[in-house]
Amino acid sequence: MDIKEFLRNSIDKNEIEAREYLQKERFNKINQLSKSNGLPLLFKSKTLDNYDESRNTPAYNAAKDFVDKFPNTNGLLLSGNVGVGKTHLAAAIVNELNNKLYSTYFGNIVDIISTLKSTYSRNSSLTEIEAIDIMTSKVDLLIIDDLGKENTTEHNLSLLYRIINRLYENEKPIIITTNCNSKDLIYRLDEWGPAILSRITSMCTPIILSGEDWRIKYGR
Repeated sequence: MDIKEFLRNSIDKNEIEAREYLQKERFNKINQLSKSNGLPLLFKSKTLDNYDESRNTPAYNAAKDFVDKFPNTNGLLLSGNVGVGKTHLAAAIVNELNNKLYSTYFGNIVDIISTLKSTYSRNSSLTEIEAIDIMTSKVDLLIIDDLGKENTTEHNLSLLYRIINRLYENEKPIIITTNCNSKDLIYRLDEWGPAILSRITSMCTPIILSGEDWRIKYGR
């Protein structure tokens, strides 16, 4: 091995070690909010390889393209009826990116809002501002599952707007899954609807999934 090859290998090794260290630091911060980046146990094994591409080929291709181009890509708004594979694809993106040493935070919208509200406790180790900062700045990708299922109080919608707006201003991609179409979301999100949906539309490529509810069909 000549000196140039030795130096090249040393640099590559140092870069890998540096990325792994930074990844661990990110995970430590994320774990202040939730263990294992918020991904439920049911979805930890979900990948693009074990997603049945024939179910929704355009959605599968969009998810694969997102992973391949990340972070230089638009976000995805995955919409469709219950059980068509939206959360599987979102979780697969999480797992694929984690394998590439990117940090992610996955949360059902109800759980995300509950997590933010939990910071109001005097026993919380985080403030609301710190929690939002972790979700929108410290992690490489935020995934909001089941948008439209939240309790639409003024305070909850204000929290949602702050999250979406922060990502919009920072030009960061986001993955969102929802059972609602755009009209439903505007109605659900009340007076905050137009502002939130406008930002989501600007940030995300809309992908509509169709088909049967696979949980009912196959007992999954």
